[in-house]
Amino acid sequence: MIRNYLTSVWRYISRNKVFTTINILGLAIGMTACMLITQYVMHEFSYDTFLNKKDRIFRMQLDRYDRGELSTRWASGCAGIGPDLKANFPEVKYYTRLIKRNSVFAYGDVFFKEDASYCASEDFFHVFSIRLLEGIDSTVLKDPFKIVLSQSAAKKYFGNENPVGKFIRNNGNTDYEVTGVFEDLPFNSHMKIDMLMSFSSLNKLWNDPITSWQWDGFFTYILLNDGADAKAFESKLPAFVQKQAGEELKKYNAGMTFHLQPVNAIHLDSDFIGEFKPNGNRQSTYFLSIVAVLILVIAWINYINLSTAKSIERAREVGVRKVMGGFRSQLIQQFLFESLLLNGLAVLIAIAFVVLLTPSFSEITGRELDYLLFKQTMFWVWMGILIVGGALFSGIYPAFVLSGYRPVEVLKGRFKNTNRGVFFRKGMVVTQFIASITLIVGTFTVYRQIRHMQQQALGIDINQTLVLHSPNVVDSTYQQKFQVFKNSIEQHAEVIGMTASTAVPGAAPDWNAGGIRRISQRDDEAKQYRVIMMDHDYIKLFGAKVLAGRPFSGETAHEEKNVLINESASRQLGFAKLEDAINDQIFFWGDTFKIVGVLKNYHQESLKKAYDPLIFRYDKAPGGYYSIKFNTAKVHESLAGFEADWKQLFPGNPFIHFFLDDHYNQQYQADQQFGKVFGIFSALAIFIACLGLFGLSSLMAIQRTKEIGVRKVLGASIPSILTLVGKDYIVLLGIAIVIATPVAWWAMNGWLQDFANRITLEWWIFALPSLLVISIALLTVSIHTIKAARVNPAKSLRYE
Repeated sequence: MIRNYLTSVWRYISRNKVFTTINILGLAIGMTACMLITQYVMHEFSYDTFLNKKDRIFRMQLDRYDRGELSTRWASGCAGIGPDLKANFPEVKYYTRLIKRNSVFAYGDVFFKEDASYCASEDFFHVFSIRLLEGIDSTVLKDPFKIVLSQSAAKKYFGNENPVGKFIRNNGNTDYEVTGVFEDLPFNSHMKIDMLMSFSSLNKLWNDPITSWQWDGFFTYILLNDGADAKAFESKLPAFVQKQAGEELKKYNAGMTFHLQPVNAIHLDSDFIGEFKPNGNRQSTYFLSIVAVLILVIAWINYINLSTAKSIERAREVGVRKVMGGFRSQLIQQFLFESLLLNGLAVLIAIAFVVLLTPSFSEITGRELDYLLFKQTMFWVWMGILIVGGALFSGIYPAFVLSGYRPVEVLKGRFKNTNRGVFFRKGMVVTQFIASITLIVGTFTVYRQIRHMQQQALGIDINQTLVLHSPNVVDSTYQQKFQVFKNSIEQHAEVIGMTASTAVPGAAPDWNAGGIRRISQRDDEAKQYRVIMMDHDYIKLFGAKVLAGRPFSGETAHEEKNVLINESASRQLGFAKLEDAINDQIFFWGDTFKIVGVLKNYHQESLKKAYDPLIFRYDKAPGGYYSIKFNTAKVHESLAGFEADWKQLFPGNPFIHFFLDDHYNQQYQADQQFGKVFGIFSALAIFIACLGLFGLSSLMAIQRTKEIGVRKVLGASIPSILTLVGKDYIVLLGIAIVIATPVAWWAMNGWLQDFANRITLEWWIFALPSLLVISIALLTVSIHTIKAARVNPAKSLRYE
């Protein structure tokens, strides 16, 4: 029986190479797209699942409130929450605290600046099941001035030497003993850590127990005991916060709320201040999952449509088989077997495509996918389900339609397509184009939103700006050396000027200060502000606009007692007019400062976010960043000269630089990646839909050959025949547009809600994709219609 089925399938394929190719290719492309997206989705959901105790590990995420309104949302929290939870709640088995310490480390002549170095409390390796290759988890971080290195960091500094017991110098003045080496964190970890210094080192360096509830910036993770109810535990936190910090918060009319973030949900659900690294987005991941399903469904619809449309050419085959004693069940089995074979072949082709395309797809998405699918047992289970399920889904309707033909009518040539079958195929075509139009609208919207953010005026000039990381290894002569370096850099003909600051555009300032108010205001009217330290050239070089008062001056005595504010800060401080702020005083952490100028709001961060209230303080040589404004595109040639000046004045500090516009645009990287992926797969969906339409229109043209011949004999022109055939598709496309437009508007309006500065969904965003789909569809249909219409009517009338 199987041999008979195989023979039948082979004969069918041999006689219908074009349609078989379209069927298999459409299915294969659909499955390839589905597999690639599934691989990406699996990767996004795999973050932190490698942790053994992931179901019991939670991060303490902090929301701060100002006069009852949510003001800031922190991935990190206050310093005191971890030890106080451990001391007061039996549900907490372990806790660990981390704080970022960007530092320069040196071993002999080898030195690097580390952006992933943290201080961590002693139970870090009890909370996280990260394997220690050297050292004992309970002691490696216990004592002051101990450090644990990642495997790659150990290799970078010590080569093939065993680093344990050796000392590594931090910022040129503090030696840390290496007590352990841990396995590199995998890419699918929400954390990026290369070095862990013992937290007790900070207690010694700062001479502070670090238990304050008003000192933010500390990541706190807790490991709950087996059987502890996380929701019940979280419900106890408001009362505990009130008990520990209520009086202090009341003084400033402030509030704070802690939330337990499951560690394996952080990557997709967390976008707060101070994340370890940019996270993913659950909504975007779900969007792509829907796209994957749509593409696969479109491919299956093609198969159903082409199979049922082709059925008229197989009617006599079915009739003969029935006359020869074939049962309907046998015919159903034959056609399902055929579908199973084609789906299986499509899956094999799709797997080959996935193997070839995964490296390129990894680059587009910015994820190390590494053939993740093929390493999962469930993938192969799902492949089996996909083959069988796909065969049933795409083959069962054609099988029942074909096997249900009446042999007498078929053999007498009186067989016709039923209205029900025609209606079904039209419904499938409409479904395909609803999906296609929705995806194109989505692609247009994502592209326009990203372009909108990139093309909007920022309020400052970030072009032709080279930024250097300021030195970490410094001594008491730093200010003098800074001035020498600045003067040396400004001697270069291509340099317009240089400025120093604690933050540059493209990221939120690290300094978030609360308790700031006007002198005339009460303590409970104090609010939170972002603070940037800068020298007097910052305003001029970045082209920030002063709306009232003056910028900083290097010639004014005691300028460090003055501040600038932006428009948002002026409103938050309660000034009716910008001019009213000038010479008023603010209370700032136990000291008073005079406002000497108000700056026009500019976008310190991406346009996804609203303007922050900013306060600018003066410093002759602030640490953080040196920004060099240049007047030529050939600044790369000058870097060697800049680096020579740097090495002479700041030995032991790596020369690290970046271009500010690239740095700023990195904020849009995740959205750009999403847009690329969305656009590519939307194009694939259209291609598959048109592939099916190409085959379907070809069949329709063949089946209407005699009709077209009669019409030509009666005087019909080729344009009139095109109109006759095309109007049916125009109606179907019109129905698809009517349904797709509100669906696309609902989906993309929801996506745009995450942007503070967003585009308006204007009518043409829906009209252009609709016209594009209509044009492509009519062009596809016209190819076969024109071909059939140009055939000699005498030949057409002899057809069949």
